[in-house]
Amino acid sequence: MIKLSKRLQLVASFVDDNSYVIDIGCDHAHLPIYLQQTKNNIKVIASDINQNPLKIAKENIKQYNLEDKIKVIQKDGINDLDKNIDTVIISGMGGILISEIISNKENLFNVKTLVLSPNNEFSRVRKTLKKINYKIIKENLITEKKQTYLVIKAVKGKGKINYFFGTLNNNDLESIYYFTKLLNTNTNILKKLPNKNVIRKLKLKLDNRKIKNFLGKPLLK
Repeated sequence: MIKLSKRLQLVASFVDDNSYVIDIGCDHAHLPIYLQQTKNNIKVIASDINQNPLKIAKENIKQYNLEDKIKVIQKDGINDLDKNIDTVIISGMGGILISEIISNKENLFNVKTLVLSPNNEFSRVRKTLKKINYKIIKENLITEKKQTYLVIKAVKGKGKINYFFGTLNNNDLESIYYFTKLLNTNTNILKKLPNKNVIRKLKLKLDNRKIKNFLGKPLLK
């Protein structure tokens, strides 16, 4: 069994059995290999824009005797997807890039499920999902090597969404850790910001009020 990082294990847990999956930006294909080893009746395509990681991906796939199970292609984003693909995975990228990749919903015509793992700009990704008519049904935070990632599972459909917190639970330890850290970071920035930065100060104060309310902390007057 191939070993995955905690982040990729969480991503994999959001993928359903009986899916036809493409992993965009697959790097060395660790996730596609793991999916083939752990999921039932699944088809997987490993895709990356760069040839060098794909060479290593092919070697890894061969090592686990999965050449006939995992298709490897060099591809930029989600243009011209196989019409049978129903699940798209995009993980380990910035939120702005992920948002740009999925923003053209015509490319996702037959895709029922998106599993996304941005390492920043979480609100931006949520806004894009709403814009392209996908609703979040599950999400969790995971921190690895001091970097916090959000893992989202979204399906086609309309629904209300809180862009700042999404569906995160304030009883979850990862959420408490992340938002406490964000609160402290914002507070330190506020202390150093010149008074002329009025708009940014107001935004940070508003964000801090949201976080304190989310965490159940008392608001300072």
